[in-house]
Amino acid sequence: MGRMTWFVVLSCMMASMGGVIFGYDIGISAFGRKPSILLGGAAFLAGAALGGAAINVYMLIFGRVLLGVGVGFANQSVPLYLSEMAPPRYRGAINNGFQFSVGIGVLSANLINYGTERIRGGWGWRISLSMAAVPAAILSLGALFLPETAHSLIQRTDDTERAKLMLQRVRGTEDVEAELNDLIQANSTSKTNEHPLKNIIRRKYRPQLVMAIAIPFFEICFLHKKIKIF
Repeated sequence: MGRMTWFVVLSCMMASMGGVIFGYDIGISAFGRKPSILLGGAAFLAGAALGGAAINVYMLIFGRVLLGVGVGFANQSVPLYLSEMAPPRYRGAINNGFQFSVGIGVLSANLINYGTERIRGGWGWRISLSMAAVPAAILSLGALFLPETAHSLIQRTDDTERAKLMLQRVRGTEDVEAELNDLIQANSTSKTNEHPLKNIIRRKYRPQLVMAIAIPFFEICFLHKKIKIF
């Protein structure tokens, strides 16, 4: 059994910087969550179709590029959408559903790969790539019916009345003034924040910063280096 080496630690720390750029992208982005989800699903759907039907390496590479674009948009917009749509007291639980869905996707992909690698003729990989179109199609079609979040409406349009109506709709109550005021104040504060990097390394934000780096770090170590934690 291999041991944890400094080479592994440094490699994983460097790779886990992907979590930092992911968080930074979330922090600076102001395009709508719904269009981002729709674009991500559409790009992933196109990439799956192109990869499954590839007749040369160029089609395969371009398909993988589109898959990467789709994953990028989905990873940026879906957790943000879930957090903004969920009631504050259930926000953590609902957002954890995204991580749970990632696990389902990994498990599904491995089961499909396990079955397709036994197909004679060497064309099983086409099925593996094409099957990615199933969740992508569900996401793309579902995104057409998703409402924008109140926070996104305030951030992009400053239309507080429309945001209030959306909050009342998703919360199922007329009493949303407190949450609406919090959203308006948060939006105003974000516009006046001149030194976001200085703020994020302040002591009161340190636990969140550590977790934002530690989670992708240990995920990468576990998935790519096959480290057995237990």
